[in-house]
Amino acid sequence: MSYALLLFDYDGTLCNSEAAILFSLRRVFAHYRMPVPSEAELARVVGLGLPSPDSLQALHPALAGDELAEWLLTYRGIYSNEGEALVQPFDGARDVLAAAQAQGVAVAVVSNKGAATLEESLSRLGLRAYVQLLVGDGSYPDQQLPLKPSPVLYEQVIRPHFAPILPAATLMLGDTTTDLLFARNCGLDACWARYGFGDADGCRALQPKYQIGSLRDVLELLAK
Repeated sequence: MSYALLLFDYDGTLCNSEAAILFSLRRVFAHYRMPVPSEAELARVVGLGLPSPDSLQALHPALAGDELAEWLLTYRGIYSNEGEALVQPFDGARDVLAAAQAQGVAVAVVSNKGAATLEESLSRLGLRAYVQLLVGDGSYPDQQLPLKPSPVLYEQVIRPHFAPILPAATLMLGDTTTDLLFARNCGLDACWARYGFGDADGCRALQPKYQIGSLRDVLELLAK
């Protein structure tokens, strides 16, 4: 595989955070004494790979303005204080990142999750040292850059950081249509992590260059 840079999504690709997200969503609805959405609806929204504010609005469309900001703050507090401990790396995460490092392949994590939570989680799991750049919601508060699937994070942050690595030498790995659309919008090859949370039909329709059934399959891509 002739890639010099791997861009990993976090939720559902590098780390299994499904239990943490579902727990925190249930708790925030209970906190505000609102009916908790069905498990099917929670799973559907998680599978979209949306930023937290958009996920909350998808589950509770009436949320807006200050009320949405309050819910978001509560959700993030629950996730950080209680939910994050439920996150585990997918099998092979450390081996994959270490193999990339050994081969001189740069690694970035690009996620729609809050940047502070990403730092905390990857550090706790012993993965942060393998990641040269971590980009999440709030990483650049002064600029208010749009998140995936917009290409802005790649064009204004990731590509300049890893200059002179070209798009043709960059691979985006993700589990949702948001990740695959991000790759398409940036002009990057995409690898669909079909073991993750995303909608299978929607992801297949975007025709990613690669599909992997487990994170360890990245080791085979690195070996090619």
